Amino acid sequence: MACRVRFLPDDKVAEVPEGTMISDAAVKAGVEIRLPCGGRGRCGRCIVLVDNERVLSCQTAVYDGMVVKVPRKDVGKVIAATDRKSKVDELSPISDGYGLAVDIGTTTIAISVLDMSNGDEVYSASGANAQRSRGEDVLARIQYAEEGGTNELRLLVIDSINRLLSGFKDRTKIKSAYIAGNTAMTHLFLGIDPSPIRLPPFEPVVKDAKITGKESMLDIDPSATVICMPSVSSYVGGDITSDIVDSGMDRIDGLSLLIDVGTNGEIALGNQDMLMCCSSSAGPAFEGSQMTSGMIACTGAVDSVRISDGKVEYTVIGNAEPIGICGSGVIDLVAQLFLNGYVDKRGRFTEISGAKDGVFTVVGDVVITESEIENVIMTKAAIYSATRSMVRNLGVEFNDLENIYIAGGFGNFINMDSAIAIGLFPDVDRDKYHYLGNSSLSGAKKALLSHTFRERIYEVFPKMTYVDLSSDPIFFDEYMSAQFLPHTDASLFPSVLKAK
Repeated sequence: MACRVRFLPDDKVAEVPEGTMISDAAVKAGVEIRLPCGGRGRCGRCIVLVDNERVLSCQTAVYDGMVVKVPRKDVGKVIAATDRKSKVDELSPISDGYGLAVDIGTTTIAISVLDMSNGDEVYSASGANAQRSRGEDVLARIQYAEEGGTNELRLLVIDSINRLLSGFKDRTKIKSAYIAGNTAMTHLFLGIDPSPIRLPPFEPVVKDAKITGKESMLDIDPSATVICMPSVSSYVGGDITSDIVDSGMDRIDGLSLLIDVGTNGEIALGNQDMLMCCSSSAGPAFEGSQMTSGMIACTGAVDSVRISDGKVEYTVIGNAEPIGICGSGVIDLVAQLFLNGYVDKRGRFTEISGAKDGVFTVVGDVVITESEIENVIMTKAAIYSATRSMVRNLGVEFNDLENIYIAGGFGNFINMDSAIAIGLFPDVDRDKYHYLGNSSLSGAKKALLSHTFRERIYEVFPKMTYVDLSSDPIFFDEYMSAQFLPHTDASLFPSVLKAK
């Protein structure tokens, strides 16, 4: 028996067999419902309303005539740093016509179209990666792929890119594309099951790829050349390769540290002679996921917070009514709660916080819970401990570094003082820090335009040595020490001590 299911507020309809789960019917209707745990009924995050009752969409079967109301937070255009000017040493484009640069993030996808005759950006867009409906993080998607979902995940990411590209009218004149993404995202873009990458020897199934526009399924010239940035290991992908070359740290004598703040938390340390890379599996907390009021950076998201004389002050993207809080707002909020004594070093609310039943209200329905603060602490601990482990393994200190690059579209919006206050980044001279914005996308753009840049990619790649943190005892010591605000060793954060 076929069941007709209607989804609101999108007003979309799907006809599916009896017994189909709501989440699967939503896919057929083209409605996004996130399944952070991959549809296993564990996370409780895929709640929808049926007959005014809250049900898990991944565990509830449809019936004929069902009306499903899907809560919506992430509305409007995603705010991402995609407009950084691509300066190259010489204009030697990989093709004529137009070129497409794509950064496939676990949470967000950003694209840019360049006029290959002069290097000018003629179109750009960013939006959510629809794969989120089948798992919030990389591991959840790898598991979903292993269970037979590889092709579905590929179609979701291709559809996400094509939707972003739909606003560019001359798509058939796109003659080349460069794709940057972490290892799992690159595999899924190519339609390759990424599940082997999580097993020894932790190597990508394919390290790089070159296919045609037709094979890619992108809405571009079928004969176009589509190239994927090379991936070093299972968890250090083409995005970090792009970051390194874009930053220029491969051309510098002094030591530089690069931190790509995202779901994977990829790190690179080195100079023109050597490069060490690792991944800290930070999770999606800074991407607005796994939080009651969390959302991606778009209209209605609280993006900065200050607490002054007991009053919470905030700004909202688009000057709209606040409906949630994005990553930069979360970092600000936790920093302000700590600096004002509203939470202790473990992230637990104090008596002066005014929190009720472990919940602190920012404004209206925008809240943060004690368990969510703990998750933020675990996330920042993963990133900080990875950077400190890399530095210690090389026998240097943070103050010995010449540059610290902060990469990632989200990284461009982080308040540095707030990030240091919670122990996310090292407390060193602020002049060492350089915001790169979305350098993964920027690197893809430069690869389209410059023969020299393309050569540097394959010169850097063999120099990149992957460090497996899971077998590094220093990392485990550092990780345990970093699970406090800002750290168990407060002397590592002198400016925070002064602010307190």
